Amino acid sequence: MTGNTVTVTTGAVHRRTGLSGVLARHWRTGVAATGTVVSLSLLAPLPDEVQTSVSAWSVLLAAVIYLTWGTARGELASRRLLSLQTAAVLGFGAVAVAAVAAGPDAARYVLAAGWLAHAAWDVAHHRVDRVVPRWYSEACLVSDLMIAAALLAIGL
Repeated sequence: MTGNTVTVTTGAVHRRTGLSGVLARHWRTGVAATGTVVSLSLLAPLPDEVQTSVSAWSVLLAAVIYLTWGTARGELASRRLLSLQTAAVLGFGAVAVAAVAAGPDAARYVLAAGWLAHAAWDVAHHRVDRVVPRWYSEACLVSDLMIAAALLAIGL
């Protein structure tokens, strides 16, 4: 008589918990936060006009990245989504132009509003999980909030 052996596997996935789990799942956000701190540190000694220009065109670039990435992923095939992304690029472009045209005192508030608006845009993309990967919208959200906070707390 031969003995039959049955092997049972549960297929359980072991997820890290605590701080190590958070760092393992959100490391890209940490990289974005670090990059934002470094970028802000490099911009700090520059003249206000340069800081305004860099921040203004960066908020526009952030919107263009969403449009480009969404197009490359085939996420913008519907006319509605393409129109929405295009309108966002135009809106953030208007923020950029308004900030560059304003004086430094007003520009910081225009830019902070633009970065906060882009943070809301990140949340919308993160929730629907479309156009860009979730990790990207999360990382972008953190950077946007850090930049807006720096503009409001410190200025240009």
